[in-house]
Amino acid sequence: MNKMRIILIFLISILFFTLIVFSDTNIINIINKNISDIRSLHANNEYLVELYYFIIYIFLTTFSLPVAFIMGLLAGMIFEPMTAILVVSFASSIGATLAFILSRFIFRDFIRETFLEPYKKINNGFVKNGMYYLFAIRMSPIFPYFLVNLVSGLTTMKMSLFYLVTQIGMLPVTIIVIFIGKGLSEIILANAQISMELVILFTALGLLPLTFKYLFKRITN
Repeated sequence: MNKMRIILIFLISILFFTLIVFSDTNIINIINKNISDIRSLHANNEYLVELYYFIIYIFLTTFSLPVAFIMGLLAGMIFEPMTAILVVSFASSIGATLAFILSRFIFRDFIRETFLEPYKKINNGFVKNGMYYLFAIRMSPIFPYFLVNLVSGLTTMKMSLFYLVTQIGMLPVTIIVIFIGKGLSEIILANAQISMELVILFTALGLLPLTFKYLFKRITN
């Protein structure tokens, strides 16, 4: 068994374990039962909890594990909005850039063979439209976020440009998800009904991809 297969088995094992431990149902149940305790822990160990969260988020994003939405909700539930936005924005961007680096320097051949068609589309789009193309696909549902991270590493895109556009492009959705998390925590703690503000945020979250899908077509055409 060569080194590449060992690495892949290790990564798949991490993915399987994480999907079990951090599945949507498990996380939501834990939050429902322990939101007050989690907030108390954060109040008593503010910077330590934020640091742990930051590191975990980077790790999960680096290995392209699909828990970004739940992690964003969790940040909104625990942290103050501005803190949550800063922590999630930087952690997600750093993690995405590390995934970009792994793809470019370690898993290049494997990623190219596995995602050949998405690679061709993203590479052609980047060659034609540069950073505007990356910004468009960050804001639209054309490709999953993890796939953009991996495939972008195969292009000629500069790492600094990738990081900058990723941070800016993902910011609107990050803000909406965090405020949804904040609203959900208030509902859970107060045992209240869903507010109109939360309905508006969910609507905005649903409309954002459609809006930027339209902009994506305008840019690429």
